[in-house]
Amino acid sequence: MNQTENNIEQYKITINDRHTAAGDVSQSTIELFGDLDISKNGYVIKYDEHEGDFAGTTTKIVVIEPNTVRLSRGGSYGLDLVLEKGKRHNCAYDTPYGRLQMGVYAKMIDSKMALGGGVLKFSYTLDIGGGEVSDNELEVIVKTVKQKEKK
Repeated sequence: MNQTENNIEQYKITINDRHTAAGDVSQSTIELFGDLDISKNGYVIKYDEHEGDFAGTTTKIVVIEPNTVRLSRGGSYGLDLVLEKGKRHNCAYDTPYGRLQMGVYAKMIDSKMALGGGVLKFSYTLDIGGGEVSDNELEVIVKTVKQKEKK
């Protein structure tokens, strides 16, 4: 849990992603601040998006140890992605042009998280209509940066 009696910890979240589609590789890194809540069975990383098409939305990554990740986001580019190691799930991705139904297959989930932070890595493929669209890798690094007064 990130709350102490009088203080709330602030977390710096760095997201490194790599996507391969039709042989083209794209990579990016973003840094932002958010929350980390640890529970008995896993944890939740939550942050507000500030740039691009996702600006103004909140992204939530729920990890249920040891092998399930649920990534959700609201807004014009809403997403509800369930990743379970070694399994394929059908998921929805909203765009301003309509909703896409996709298949997602989690190849790897590696999680080392504690109250002070840690690293979550996962890789997965996306398919539409049974044809693979992209191969994806994400690394989410969470670090405590400071404590601020609770309001």
